[in-house]
Amino acid sequence: MFLALRDIRRSWGRFSLLGIVVALIVLLLVMLTGLTGGLGKQNTSALEALDPQRYVFSGAQAVPGETPEVDFVESRVPEETVSAWRSTPGVTEVTPLGITQTSAQAGSQTTSVAVLGLPEGSEVPGGGTIPAEGALLPDTLDAPATLTMSGVEVPVAGTVAEEYYSHLPVVWVGMDTWKEVAHSPAPTVLMLDGEPQEVWENTAEATGSAAVSVKESFAGLGAYQSERGSLLSIQGLLYGISALVIVAFLSVWTIQRTRDIAVLRALGASKSYVLRDSLGQAALILSAGAAVGAVVATALGLAARQVVPFDLSVVTVVLPTVGVLVLGLLGAWLATRRVSTIDPQLALNN
Repeated sequence: MFLALRDIRRSWGRFSLLGIVVALIVLLLVMLTGLTGGLGKQNTSALEALDPQRYVFSGAQAVPGETPEVDFVESRVPEETVSAWRSTPGVTEVTPLGITQTSAQAGSQTTSVAVLGLPEGSEVPGGGTIPAEGALLPDTLDAPATLTMSGVEVPVAGTVAEEYYSHLPVVWVGMDTWKEVAHSPAPTVLMLDGEPQEVWENTAEATGSAAVSVKESFAGLGAYQSERGSLLSIQGLLYGISALVIVAFLSVWTIQRTRDIAVLRALGASKSYVLRDSLGQAALILSAGAAVGAVVATALGLAARQVVPFDLSVVTVVLPTVGVLVLGLLGAWLATRRVSTIDPQLALNN
């Protein structure tokens, strides 16, 4: 890497500019990736925390042989569907789950919440069980003596770890209380536990229901799909921009080094040596810029998650950093490969 290091020392300003650009791109990608994950968890954390083998969706008027749409708003599971799933081989537990969104009023204060109903005695994610009467509030909210939800006064039985559904904090209640609050006689979905078998598909077809995995159930959240799609599109655009910027810089720089590369080739340097020299130079600059961007993004992420939904994890930081490095090295290889194939004699004559 003699030539590569010499170029960096002689043109440190130019390479510093590229390093800063790479750092900013990594910073943007890490922050956007963390925001995508954070917003996603604010949509789905309660569904993930319950973690059944399958969620079962159905319509109030289920038609055998027809597959209903996966939709938490429209789904209603009739009693005959519940009975059919309870008698299905491989199903060890069937738990009705009611979901509705409303406002909770305590005195003069009102906040929007998601009300999730489970049978009495069911375990709640994060500890605790569903009381016979009353509601369990997230521990981030002040716990009054009673809440009024959809005109129904519900005593507060305690607090549990905060979970979210569709960007709203979750209030856990018993199924009877949920039916009063939601004004619905049937649960929204069923949660199945056991060993999935082919016969489950037969039961779903016979009852006109759909049994889907936890991740597949996210399709029933309209906000989740639109948000995630938009943010992933922006991420893809940023990756494309980063590739174009890095390739453009390295291509121009490599063309300017054509004479130096030609001299090396004329002195007997192999194509592989020239490629290693250029790729080593690119790797050094890209690694330094990406490392700075990752460190700054981690610091900002630690601060940001105190006020916005931000998911800071190893994957959040490492994936964008490695992605930019790979794209940059690929661009450097493409740029150098073109120049390294030039005939040394022709390059020197020009």
